[in-house]
Amino acid sequence: MSLPTGKLPLPLLRQALGQVPRRDPAVLVGAEPGEDAAVIDVGGPELLVAAADPITFAAADIGTYLLAVNGNDLAVMGAEPRWLLATVLAPAGTTAPEIQALLADVTAACAAAAVALVGGHTEITDSVTSPVVAGTLLGTASRDSLVRTSGAQPGDALLLVGEIAIEGTAVLAGDHAATLRRAGVSEADIETGASRLQAPGISVRPAAAALRAAADVHAMHDPTEGGLAAALHELAEAAEVGVVVDRDAVPILPECHRICRALGLDPYALLASGALLASLPAAQAPAAVTALREAGLSAEIIGEVTEVSVGRRWTVSGSDVPIPAVERDELARFLESA
Repeated sequence: MSLPTGKLPLPLLRQALGQVPRRDPAVLVGAEPGEDAAVIDVGGPELLVAAADPITFAAADIGTYLLAVNGNDLAVMGAEPRWLLATVLAPAGTTAPEIQALLADVTAACAAAAVALVGGHTEITDSVTSPVVAGTLLGTASRDSLVRTSGAQPGDALLLVGEIAIEGTAVLAGDHAATLRRAGVSEADIETGASRLQAPGISVRPAAAALRAAADVHAMHDPTEGGLAAALHELAEAAEVGVVVDRDAVPILPECHRICRALGLDPYALLASGALLASLPAAQAPAAVTALREAGLSAEIIGEVTEVSVGRRWTVSGSDVPIPAVERDELARFLESA
């Protein structure tokens, strides 16, 4: 059977990564389901943290996208980004001014993020029909600041910083406005949704830093493809725990809710970069929420981490049901049907 577009399903990814040999003791965090970045002990007081993600659909602000999605993977590990390698694949027919503009956009985004662009590769190829930019972002973390998705512990509170689903909503409103209008979505919701890439944006670096300053964070995770539902499965998978969530406590952007309702999409399985899922001691959670809100960030306690035997469940309008496995992101499903 052909695989659907988007990330590999978690069972298939687990099977594939289970074949990766673990030979180098310097690799503290390697290719593991649910972990957002690799961690390598290069000696000295700091650890090297590395993440890789491509941008395959953003026509504008591709550099900002690239730094944000890769920077999020480092931020949730407690690391600061420092160096970027970018591989640029452009389709046949791309002009010199177009490729210069794309590279200038990446360079400007690096400057804004205080990241050094140190290398990569640029190529015109028939293998793509639109520009694809794959980033490898390297950063550093002190040994006592490292956070792992697998650090979640039974008894922890689950915290969501930010609302869902910023990125999915912005892509739908920005790139598919005509379809939204035909589905009855208001101009106000389309305009507001499209603006979410600028404010609040999809970077979770400020949220991760504020949360680490407010509490002893055990785990952080960056919900991306598959949205919050997939992120909960990934966190539980990495930490070998169960999770119980009050889905009704999850904050959803008002326009996201209305856009998803009009298109028949599930907001909980929609591309959710810009939100931060965290696990921390339950006793510290209320104070952490207060500190985050005082910093101007949305934050809610949405559930708890349990023993693995409890499973992965959430409460929907008073009914306790399993969190559905997300085979593909709702945005990918929409794009294929459209």
